Amino acid sequence: MGTDQIGATISSAKKNAAYDSLPDKLRQRISGLTLKHDATYNSGGYLRQGMAQVDDPTTSVGVYHPLVMQHPETGQRALYLGRRRNAYVGGLSRAESEALLDELWQYATRDELTWHNQWQAGDLVLWDNRCTMHRRDAFDPSFGRILHRTQIKGAAPPSA
Repeated sequence: MGTDQIGATISSAKKNAAYDSLPDKLRQRISGLTLKHDATYNSGGYLRQGMAQVDDPTTSVGVYHPLVMQHPETGQRALYLGRRRNAYVGGLSRAESEALLDELWQYATRDELTWHNQWQAGDLVLWDNRCTMHRRDAFDPSFGRILHRTQIKGAAPPSA
């Protein structure tokens, strides 16, 4: 199996692992909850043009999505956490929301559930945004990097 196939295999095997590994009591606790995905900052953590800096997630601009979503094709459940900064679990106090999100992020970012690509020339990485969290690590800026983003038209917003 080539390195390109290894990445695909690992990603496919782990995509729902964070949700699947939650204790039953925690899964029941988060069932039906919604999470505000903050729109104040972009994916690089920079303030979006026209936005005012907000440090209180209860008042930040954003859209609520199910905290646990069902994949529209596989039917499997997955955590839908989005970015951590200014995330807020609707209906909870700020302290309760922060504590719950801290607990969920501890599960979702465990070493055994993450994959780090060791970039090589010619690598191609694809993932399903609906059930995979992702970020890039720092890389040597002297190396060329080409990034193309593709979306599939017609996909519905995440549902519980």
